[in-house]
Amino acid sequence: MLVGVVATFARAVPFGLQHSWDDDRFITDNPLVHEVSFENLRAILGAAHFQAYHPLHLLSYWLDVPLFGANATALHVTSLALWLCAAWLLLQVMRRLGLSEPAAVIATLLCALHPVQVEAVSWATGRKDVLAMGMACGALLCHLRSEGAWDRWAWASRAVYGLGLLAKTTLVPLPAVLWLWDVHVRRRGPVTALVAQLPALLIAAAAAPAVLQIWQDNEMVRATVGGAELAPLRFANTLSHQLTTALWPASVAPMYASAPLAEVTALTFGGPLAVLVCWLGAWRARRPELQWALGAFVVLLLPVSNLVPMYFPLQDRYLSLPLLPLCFAAGALLDALAPRDPAPQRMHRAHVLGLVAVTLLAARTAEYQGVWRAETRLWGHAAQVQPRAYYGWMKLGETRRNAGHHDGAITAYRRLLMLDPTRKLGHAALLQAVALRDEAVFGLSPSRAESYTRRYYQHMTSPDRLLTLSGEMLRTGHLRSIEIVSGRAFALQTFPDDALRKAAGSHFDAGRPSLGLFYLRHLSTPPVDPRLVEHRRRAAPRVTALGLPYAQALPSAEAP
Repeated sequence: MLVGVVATFARAVPFGLQHSWDDDRFITDNPLVHEVSFENLRAILGAAHFQAYHPLHLLSYWLDVPLFGANATALHVTSLALWLCAAWLLLQVMRRLGLSEPAAVIATLLCALHPVQVEAVSWATGRKDVLAMGMACGALLCHLRSEGAWDRWAWASRAVYGLGLLAKTTLVPLPAVLWLWDVHVRRRGPVTALVAQLPALLIAAAAAPAVLQIWQDNEMVRATVGGAELAPLRFANTLSHQLTTALWPASVAPMYASAPLAEVTALTFGGPLAVLVCWLGAWRARRPELQWALGAFVVLLLPVSNLVPMYFPLQDRYLSLPLLPLCFAAGALLDALAPRDPAPQRMHRAHVLGLVAVTLLAARTAEYQGVWRAETRLWGHAAQVQPRAYYGWMKLGETRRNAGHHDGAITAYRRLLMLDPTRKLGHAALLQAVALRDEAVFGLSPSRAESYTRRYYQHMTSPDRLLTLSGEMLRTGHLRSIEIVSGRAFALQTFPDDALRKAAGSHFDAGRPSLGLFYLRHLSTPPVDPRLVEHRRRAAPRVTALGLPYAQALPSAEAP
């Protein structure tokens, strides 16, 4: 089994870091993980970092970064080693849950090799999900070995659960999963089982509001997908999305659109209905372990179910831990298809079929892993498979811009403004890409692109300040990016055709055909002056429009 895990994920070991996707702030630029010291330990334990309180996640980088620096290969090897430990614990859990040896191996591999685990294992910052899986399995294993509510294994389960919360706080509902097991499978009374979970529930009760407060303090609660009244709809869409991804991971990506959460589609209630129907089927068939698996899947999704809408409402890694009970259910179904009386180690054709499914899943995982080879490739994939994801296009533009592919960055930023023309950040990003292209094409130095972009963002609703800025950009030779700044000013304030025609003529005479055409495009009526008509005829084939219609949409206040 462990060989299969290594064979699937080893491809990503030599891949570089994803600096555009948190590897810089968590690892490369984070001094707290570069040196093992009491001061760094106190800083890590003493405050929330990066919109979360996950000190065990940050401390895990002391395993490799102080020794090897922010070395991508060392980081990936460590994450893979930790994932092997988590997979071994997961196998022990599957055995303890009652699966036969073949079914336990298959269920473990279905969970450990699923494409959504690529973010956990092959992305350095995803290590928190590796740790969360290991800690959750450790807590489950200790609980399954306990014989009473207050024996050493029960307390060990609570201790490991507490450590797990320090790795990733989405483990908060784990005590409810243990309670469901005791009620459904161990046949303990609900109250008795609840009392047994009280210490862990008290930890969860303290952690949950703290997590929510950190989210709110760091503006990580999304305000654009409805309030409390849409919580059931968001929950239904999230459950349907995650269940679909678990069963058919054909479109996995690092980024998904947020708007569909507040929309009713044909699949909106498919997930909740499927879970309910399967749960009723398990109840009628008297299969309490399947009832537990379905209930545990829903419970483990609760922190990321968007009852409280998250800034990034859908992520592949949110499914990493909830896969565990679903894969156990798959193993239980395989055992149900096999004869009841063979030797435990015997392979039935149902188990062989399960291994075929594992092989196909591993191949899909290896294929998806390839897009994490480089940042531009990753975000190009994200934009392709999830074209409604605004943030995916933003990241694609950013990585292309940083790589010097200015035209590609401009194309990506145009696309994101088509998705949402009210985002000030998108308009500013487009300006920066065009300004950088100006500097590359015309040999302008020093670079003023960042400064101009900052001022444009600040004064996007002031036509006078925008015109002042465009004048400065003209003097520094940023001829194409002027069009974006002036276009914004023209959208805010009407200018007479006479002034526009005069400006166009002066730019044509000065050898600036792109600006001449820009002013002509803003005339309310076509030019009749033969000289301007001739200038336009000669310049039009040589000058490509920058997509100014996008610049006409006035941004509202920036939304998360």
